[in-house]
Amino acid sequence: MLKLLKVYSLIHRTEALTITIILFVVMVMMVMIGRWASIKWGKEEKGEPKGGLNSLLSVLFGLSGFILAFTFGMSGTRLEKVRNVVEKEANDIGTAILRSDLYADSVREGFRVDFKNYLEAVIDFYENPKDINRLYKAKEDAARAAAGLWARATRQSKLPNMLIPSNQMIPALNDMFDIAQTREIVLKSKVPDLIVYMLFVCVLSTCFIGGFTSTFFQRKDWVIIIGFALVSSMVIYTTLDLARPLRGVIKERAGQEAIIELRKMF
Repeated sequence: MLKLLKVYSLIHRTEALTITIILFVVMVMMVMIGRWASIKWGKEEKGEPKGGLNSLLSVLFGLSGFILAFTFGMSGTRLEKVRNVVEKEANDIGTAILRSDLYADSVREGFRVDFKNYLEAVIDFYENPKDINRLYKAKEDAARAAAGLWARATRQSKLPNMLIPSNQMIPALNDMFDIAQTREIVLKSKVPDLIVYMLFVCVLSTCFIGGFTSTFFQRKDWVIIIGFALVSSMVIYTTLDLARPLRGVIKERAGQEAIIELRKMF
């Protein structure tokens, strides 16, 4: 379980909505802090600010947009990879279950018991991505069922007249185990935390300098500030949610539903 905790960092374990609400509040606070710093450090109340801060603000806006677009692209790519893996896993498990029909009834029933245990473990894995303990247990249950399936298949392969069923079942099991390993790799290959933190720093720096370069705030200025913070937070929320395809609002549902539908085979 410690290995799983290392994979799921603080930024990944925290809900995207919680992060964006905190970010929204801090963005507004950074504008106010920037304005306070401007007054505290004696910036002129009228005229353009000294030091070319307007130019720096434009650069920060562009840099924030670039990092946001880059992060959004990585999140979208990750969602697509997870979708492909889950869909393939559903197909591979279904194919392997069907191959058990090639054996005699007594052997077939043994295979189907192991397949049912494996399928339930996989379903439990997909349905409880937020619960580390259940996630860990699902992985253990799947590994135990996989070991039973492989042991049963290898025993049958050594028996006479089992060449054709074994040549069908063993490749199907290999595909099923391989896609499970691929799923683990894809889920661990998340958007690096450093890039997410860089995005936060750029957005907050933009808010600070925006407040620092402002001469004074009227009511309409606060509408713009709140609107900017709100829209930016919503876009960042969507970006973070895309990077969490198993537990976000934008979830990979089609493949998971296909795996759940495999219960009907028993």
